[in-house]
Amino acid sequence: MDDSNDHQQADLQHFIQETRGQLQKRLVNELVAVQNRVYSQLESLSWLQKALTLKWSMPPLRGWATSPDVLLRLHEHVRLTRPKLVVECGSGASTLVIADALRQNGMGRLVTLEHKAFYAAKTQEYLDREDLAGLVDIRLGDLEPWPHPHLNQTGEPLFWYPEALVKDLKSIALLLVDGPPGNTCQYARYPAVPAMAGKLARKAEVWMDDTGRQDEKDICEAWAKDYRFKLEFIPLEKGLGRLVRGSARAPRKSAVKKTA
Repeated sequence: MDDSNDHQQADLQHFIQETRGQLQKRLVNELVAVQNRVYSQLESLSWLQKALTLKWSMPPLRGWATSPDVLLRLHEHVRLTRPKLVVECGSGASTLVIADALRQNGMGRLVTLEHKAFYAAKTQEYLDREDLAGLVDIRLGDLEPWPHPHLNQTGEPLFWYPEALVKDLKSIALLLVDGPPGNTCQYARYPAVPAMAGKLARKAEVWMDDTGRQDEKDICEAWAKDYRFKLEFIPLEKGLGRLVRGSARAPRKSAVKKTA
């Protein structure tokens, strides 16, 4: 009996030591990953601050806000490509960053779609105090039922921005999709490209934020397939989908079903 107990105690001690070692290793790996993410965001924020010509503070860049790594890429892209028209779904820090890049370019305008009056007003305040309001057209409208084909086949109500808000747009060089919120419905951001595909410039780009989430990744893959975009997933903090339009060919016939 004593030998049996000794073996059991030895086995238990070995198990505890092995488990402790695995937990310590996992904890160290997670801490290193967090440290790397924080460093990456601070590095991007530092470069972004150097690139911007803003006189006042920006909105907070944590939580639901666009991350510094995306904002830096966005600012650099607008500066380098000098687009005449940029459209974004959802207002906030990205609005200021795009507007600042347009001002530095000395050309171009931004149309921002927003469904919440509070956020539209806050963004307008930031633009006003930076003298950027003349470059940005914030278009406010409650989300409306989406009657066209959709990736969502659950039968739940589907909503998007009023189509009247984009009716007059043409030759969009860059479309940034960061709204509506993901909890609006499954695949809430899907309508952006169907609503504006015919309004995109011949070599337009579409950027989708938050492709670390499966819904946004699925949407990008559907857009790439149905509208013949070249798709790239960029491994940033929250994920970024970049879709590039190489020609003006008509979209493929979609497998997406029309909603009832």
